Amino acid sequence: MRYRTDRRGFMLWLAGASVAPAALRALESLAAEAVGEGSPGPKLFLEPFNYQGVRLLDGMLRRQYLGTRDYYYNLPDNDILKGFRKRAGVPAPGNDMGGWCRNDTSVVFGQWLSGMARMSKATGDAPVRYKATRLMREWAKTVEADGLFYNTKETKAEHTHYVFDKTVCGLVDLYEYGGVKEALPLLDRLTDWGMKTLDRTRKPATPADPDARSCGNEWYTLCENLYRAYQLTTNSKYKTFGDLWRYTTYWGRYATSGGPPAQGLHAYSHVNTLSSAAMTYAVTAEPEYLKAIVNAYDHFQQTQCYATGGYGPTERLVAPDGELGRSLEREANTFETPCGSWAVFKLARYLMQFTGEARFGDWIEKLLYNGIGAALPMAAGGRTFYYSDYRLGAAYTLGSARKVYYWDAYPCCSGTYIQAVADYHNLIYFKDRDSLYVNLFVPSAVTWNLGGHEVQVEQETGYPESDTATLTLRPKRSVSFNLKFRVPGWAQGASVEVNGVKLDVPARPGTWAAVHRSWNPGDRLTIRIPMRLAFVPIDKQHPHRVVLMHGPVVLVQDGRWSRGLSKAPSDPDLSKWIGRMGKRLEFRVAEQPRETFAPAWGTFMPFYRAGEGIPYRMYYDLEA
Repeated sequence: MRYRTDRRGFMLWLAGASVAPAALRALESLAAEAVGEGSPGPKLFLEPFNYQGVRLLDGMLRRQYLGTRDYYYNLPDNDILKGFRKRAGVPAPGNDMGGWCRNDTSVVFGQWLSGMARMSKATGDAPVRYKATRLMREWAKTVEADGLFYNTKETKAEHTHYVFDKTVCGLVDLYEYGGVKEALPLLDRLTDWGMKTLDRTRKPATPADPDARSCGNEWYTLCENLYRAYQLTTNSKYKTFGDLWRYTTYWGRYATSGGPPAQGLHAYSHVNTLSSAAMTYAVTAEPEYLKAIVNAYDHFQQTQCYATGGYGPTERLVAPDGELGRSLEREANTFETPCGSWAVFKLARYLMQFTGEARFGDWIEKLLYNGIGAALPMAAGGRTFYYSDYRLGAAYTLGSARKVYYWDAYPCCSGTYIQAVADYHNLIYFKDRDSLYVNLFVPSAVTWNLGGHEVQVEQETGYPESDTATLTLRPKRSVSFNLKFRVPGWAQGASVEVNGVKLDVPARPGTWAAVHRSWNPGDRLTIRIPMRLAFVPIDKQHPHRVVLMHGPVVLVQDGRWSRGLSKAPSDPDLSKWIGRMGKRLEFRVAEQPRETFAPAWGTFMPFYRAGEGIPYRMYYDLEA
C-alpha cells in the first residue's frame, strides 16, 4: 500500500526548512527526479487493522472500554446539543453541561463523534453509530449559512483553530469509520468556513506563548485531519488547505541532529503535531518528514519521558538538564494523561506503518498500562481524569501523590479519553502481505484475510500480570505465513513454543521475533516474556531518583501510614529484597533493619490499580 504524494509538498518543506543553498539546489534536483506530480506515496511496511476484525476479550482493557462506551452513550443528546441550539435561536431542551462546555460542547464535540465512530467500526455497535449520526444531524441544523458552527460570541477566538481541527476529525471519522456519507458535505462547508475565517499568522509557539494561542490555539495540528480528508476523498481542497498549516519551524528541529531543544512549549500539542508531520510524509513521500518524526520519538524517549511513558510536567516540554527529575519536587500536574496518550498512540502507529520497526510499540505499551489504561474512569457530571501525579514527596510521611479528578467539568481530556480507549482495537495487531504481527499482549481475537484465506487467531493472556501469551490459530485450512511478535526493549530471554515444543527463534529486544511455518487449525503458539523488578532512574542528572518497575508496569507504593524506600539494596537481584505476594502483581519488602523500614511498609502495586484519592509513592530518592 502507498499514499498519494506530489512534488509541491516537497518544495514546501524546502521553503520552510533551514537548508544551505548548495544543498537546496541538490535537493531540488532530487525532488524533480524522485517526487514527480502524482507519483505513488511512501511505502507502508505495516498496516493496522483499521478498527476492523479485532475484538477485545475479557480483561482490564475490555472492562475499561465497556465502561467508557456506556458513559458516552448515556450522555443525553439534548444536553450535548443545547449550546449549539441556543446559539442558533431554536428550542434548546436539556441541561447545561457546565465546565469547559458551559457555552457549547464544541471543544470536545468532534472528538466524541470520532470516538463513537471508531467504537462502532471496531465492535459493530449500531446504537453508538446511530447516536453519533443523530448528534451530527442535529448539530448540522444549527450550522449557519456561512459555515459558522459554534458559539464565537462566548468562546474566545483564540480557540477557533482547536475547535475546527477537532470537528474536522469527527466528520472525517464518521465518514471513514461510520460510513456516514452525510458527513462529507458538512466537512466541505466547514473547510470553506475555515479557509475564509482562520487566522493565518501561524506564529511558532514560544515559552511565552506555548501553544501559539495568540494566533490560533494549536494551529500546528491542523494538517493531519485535512490530509486524511484528502486521502479519503481525493479532493485537492483539503490538501491545499492542509499545506498551509505545516509546522516546519518545529518539525525541522528534529530533521537534523543537534537541533535546538524545544523546552517550554506545550507538551501534548507538540507531540500531537508530529502526527501532522507524519501525514505530511504520507502525502509527499519526502524523507525529511519521516526523519523528523523518528528523531522526535527518540528525543522524547531520551529527554522528556518518565518511566510511565508520560511527559510534560505542567504541560511543558523540559530542558535536558535534569529538569524532568526536578519537576517531581514540585508538580502534581505531571502528565496530561488522556490527551498525551492519544497523541503517542497515533505517532507510534504512524511510525510502525512507515518503518516496520517494532521498537515504536514500546511507548504504546507503557502508556497502555501506565497512562490511559491507569486513568480513573469518566464520572458523572463530566468529571475527568486529566493529570497523573508523580510527585516525589517525603519518605517518612503519607505518600504525596494521588489520583484525583480535574477541577472543572468536560475538559479537553474528556474528548481524547474516548478516542484513546477506542484506539485499543487498532494497536494490538498489524499485518503485511504475508505476516501477522502481535504488537500488544492483550486478551483479544483477530480475523485476518490472507490472500483470500480467512485466519482467526485468539490471544489468551494475563499479561502484564503473567509473562505468557498463548495464540490459538484457526485457519480454515493449513496455510503458511509469518507470525511475528514484538519483543519489548526491556525484555531479556523471550522465548516461543509451538504446540509445546520450544523453538530456536531469535528474540532480540526491540525487534520482531518471527515464526514461519504452515499453520494448522488448533495450533498454539506460546510466547514468554520474562519480567523482573528493576529500578529505573528518571534522568542521567538524577541517577538515584528512581521508580520501581516490573516489565512495562510502573509499581507504586501504598502511601497510607507507611515508610517509603530510602536505601538501595546491595544485591542487584531485587526479587531477593522485594517479594511477590501471590498471583496478583503485588509486592512487599522483605524484613529489613529497622533503620531502613518502619514495622509496617506499603504494598507495591501497579499504578493502574491505585484508586481515587489513595496516597501513593512512585519515585524515590535512594541512597547508594
